[in-house]
This record gives sequence, structure tokens and C-alpha cells, in this order.
Amino acid sequence: MKFQKGARLKEDLYSNTGILLLRKGTFLTAKLASILNKYEVVPDPSLKGRRIATEVTGIFHDVLYENIYRSMEELQQTIRVKAELCDAEIQDMEKNFHRLYKEVLATHTSFLELMEHFSSDEYLFKHCIHVGLIAASIGKMLKLPHEKQNLLAQMGLFHDIGKFTIDPRILNKPGKLTNEEFAVIKTHPAAGYRLLENTSLDPMILKGALMHHERLDGSGYPEGRKNIPFLVRILSVADTFDAICSNRAYRRRQPVFYAIDELMADAKAGRLDSEVVLPFANFLMENYRNQPITMRNGARGKIVHIHPLYPNQPILKIEGYPLLNLKEQKLTLFQIANMQ
Repeated sequence: MKFQKGARLKEDLYSNTGILLLRKGTFLTAKLASILNKYEVVPDPSLKGRRIATEVTGIFHDVLYENIYRSMEELQQTIRVKAELCDAEIQDMEKNFHRLYKEVLATHTSFLELMEHFSSDEYLFKHCIHVGLIAASIGKMLKLPHEKQNLLAQMGLFHDIGKFTIDPRILNKPGKLTNEEFAVIKTHPAAGYRLLENTSLDPMILKGALMHHERLDGSGYPEGRKNIPFLVRILSVADTFDAICSNRAYRRRQPVFYAIDELMADAKAGRLDSEVVLPFANFLMENYRNQPITMRNGARGKIVHIHPLYPNQPILKIEGYPLLNLKEQKLTLFQIANMQ
């Protein structure tokens, strides 16, 4: 089946796990048509529509991302002429994100895999999606109730909506911001809160938009507050991690090991909550346990033990060397690993 740019879908389209990807009547952009033409699409009477037959884990996320990007673009256009939003104006973006979230859960796709796959996409839209998925994942690591995990996903989706009000020339400036330009950037939390204030979203989502740049030591903005709700503390960790590991207008993305070092430093300094950072950092490091890691001197090694309180300083087994305890050597994995 060939999908054409400018056409409309004649039937609902589902993933092979039964998640609705696109509704009947969806207008096909050039990018969306190109994505769909990569896959085999077959009729499925049980779904009363068509289904993508490919069975590669996570293969449908590009369709879902494109859907959310399009609804975000529409919302961005609305925000340019309105200071406040209503439920109807955020509904499309929310529904599209919920489909992605369900598909991620159904396919057990890692957010690290998604971050890698979509690393070259437009930053702001991708960032909001990924912060939602990361925050929900942290909630799961911390064994929070499912409703709290779902709430964290929504908090991430909406946390940076205030940036839709910022002049793109400032937001996407490739060089260092002036003090005046940074002052404009720092208005986005309050702007996001005002945009969502008259919707029926959970109040914690509004707090996330307003407070995700606040820090426990009072060094954050916009108000320099120290009393920060626990779910917002989780959101701040997710936001910081994805920002570091994403391509930005002014710098290339940094490695995961560098991001872990930054999170650990912020937790040690009392800016971020160590009760969130430590479980998250341990989870990230566990993803690399027993995987081959090349050192800066060219030697190959692997992580054999992770210290729960110092996850960025594991014990390594390196070819031709005795076991190396990075904590004893006062080194971190980022400092000795070749991340190229």
C-alpha cells in the first residue's frame, strides 16, 4: 500500500500491538507519508482498520512522534495569539502523547533508545516528550503508584510550554545569550503557568511548569524557592538529564556518563534531590554493566560493580589490568572512558 503526500487516511491505522496511531481522515504530510511507506501495512478486520505488520520493537514511535510534533506546532501557533489556553486547545497534543506513552509501555522501549533514535529532531518538541517519558520512568523506579507515573508523564509534556512564548531567535541562538536574553528565557516558567492556569489539568502539572527550574538550595528561578513538591523534584532531574544529553542550538549533546556526573554534583551540592538522583543514576549505570567500554588509553573494560551511593565511580575490569576501583582513585567513569 502506497501512502501519498496530501491524501487523507481512509481507515484507522494501528500498531502491531493494537495501539491507535492515526485516525481515519488524518491529513498526510510529506514526512508522515514517507514514514508510513517504510512499513508493511495490512488490513485487520478485528481492529476495523489497518495495522502495521512490522514486529521490530519500537518501530512505530516515529509515526507517533510526528503526530505529537504536528499538534505541538498547532499549539505553538495558538499561543502566538493567546495568553491563556483552554482544554480543547491542548487536547490533541495530550491524546497523541498518551498514545506514544502507551506504545512505549507496551513495547518496553527504553527512553535511552528513544533519545538516541530521535537525537537529531527539533529540540523543544522532542525535549518535552522525552522529559515526560523519563520522569514517568523515574516514578516507576521509585515504585510510585501508576497514577503518579502517569501524572509525571503529563508534567514532562507540559513543563516547557512557556518556551512557546519566547522569540525563536533567542530560543535557538547558537551563541552565548546576553544577560538580557537570559532574563527573557527565565520568564518561561511563569508564562507556562499562565498559559495552563484556566485548563482542567491537574494542579501539579501547573506547578511543574512553574517550578521545574527551582532548586532545593534556593538557587533556582523564577522565585528562588526551596520548598519544592516531590514530583517536581523528579521532573527537575528528568529535565536536567535530557537537556544535557540533547543537541542544543549552542552545543552538541553530552554523553550519559557526563550527565550522571552533573546530576551527582547537583545532588551533592543540595540543588537536586539525592533521593531521586541516586536511584536514577544507578539505573543508568546498570544499563552499561558488563557492556564493553573503551578507555581513553584504548584499553577495553566493563563495569563489574556499582556503588549504590557512588554510581558514577564503579569498579571496572580492564583487559591487562587489575580491578580498578574508581571511587578509591577519586575518578568517575566519564573521566577515563572514551566517549567518542
